[in-house]
Amino acid sequence: MEINFSKNKRFMSFANKLLLATSIIIMSIVHSSSGFGQHSEMKTVDTVNKIRERCMAILEKAFASEDAFIRSAAVRAAGESEDTTLLPMLKKGSMDFYPTARLFALQGIKRVSNDEALNLAKYLLADKNVWVKSAALAEIGNSKNQKTIPIIKPFLEDTDPMIRLAAAFALYRLGEKTYLSKITDSLTTGDVVNRYQAISYLGEIGSDEAIEHLVNLFDDERDEVTAYSLKAIGGNVKIEMLSNLKKLVLSPNPSVRHNALLLLGYLPATASLKTVKKYCNDEDSFVRLSSAISLHRLNSEACMGTLDSLLGDRDFAIRSSAARVMGEITIPNRMKLLADMLGDPNSRVRTAAVRAVGMVGGAEAFYLLAQMLDDPKEAIRAYAAGNLLHLLKK
Repeated sequence: MEINFSKNKRFMSFANKLLLATSIIIMSIVHSSSGFGQHSEMKTVDTVNKIRERCMAILEKAFASEDAFIRSAAVRAAGESEDTTLLPMLKKGSMDFYPTARLFALQGIKRVSNDEALNLAKYLLADKNVWVKSAALAEIGNSKNQKTIPIIKPFLEDTDPMIRLAAAFALYRLGEKTYLSKITDSLTTGDVVNRYQAISYLGEIGSDEAIEHLVNLFDDERDEVTAYSLKAIGGNVKIEMLSNLKKLVLSPNPSVRHNALLLLGYLPATASLKTVKKYCNDEDSFVRLSSAISLHRLNSEACMGTLDSLLGDRDFAIRSSAARVMGEITIPNRMKLLADMLGDPNSRVRTAAVRAVGMVGGAEAFYLLAQMLDDPKEAIRAYAAGNLLHLLKK
């Protein structure tokens, strides 16, 4: 694949430096079955080791940054790499003073080792941040290790309602089904943040009873609650919800339309395709994006041009969302479109594109990510390094 380097001068210098190296890697991936001979194989291994060393150096430097955002990016990228040699970085990240870094450490270490994730979650039960502690409780619940029940139960008496809610969710996940009522009670009591967290937990539980509670929120007077309930249901949508969803896509609130359309994409095409097609040209960009995603799920090629156009939207939030989606769905010229997004002037868009390229994987992804090791933003270099390490371990 040819990349228009003239669009972004930062690509040119690094591309020249790594052109030969990446060509060797790509050739070795594509032609691994044919064999090169011992000398070529040694050159390939040497090149891989050098790129791996550079990726590690980039992550170590980012992790040592005084900027909390950059450190958090390094921790998140280390988790995305799924590289066991980065376990020490993830463990150290769990002690960072910045809560987001600690959250990313917990999320990332699970991708490397379930046992280490459980140990870290137990450690983070003493964390002072409510979101970190809640995530730790949820992780222990998701471990399905019933020996941890005595560790969780004291948190049902915590002074913070968010912690009590997280403890109830953890206990439910550990088999204590009676605690579902503690979660559903939060749908009508407490502040709005607590309510949204309860909705999220019900979506994660995904049982028929839990989903029924979310469906009951479709008629809530607050559009935000309805939209969040739709989002929480996700792939757990059922055909019985079709009439409700067809009504909700008519909502004047774009967030409700957006999330209702996404759910229609999980239903049979015979039931939802005609409705979804109507929103390819919706006035709201996110609604058009959800229409394109759902049509892809329904094996329809309609709206694919809409997705292309959103990649050039004036709003960087739309461009970054569209780039992120590109990592999850297959469309013609996907890698070419992502290559263009890697040259976007907005760093959030480039970050989304880097992570999407990593999700796609393959030789072309390796080539694109290698170039992003030279991005002017340190956080993006870290994400590129983490995703490259992930590709190298496959």
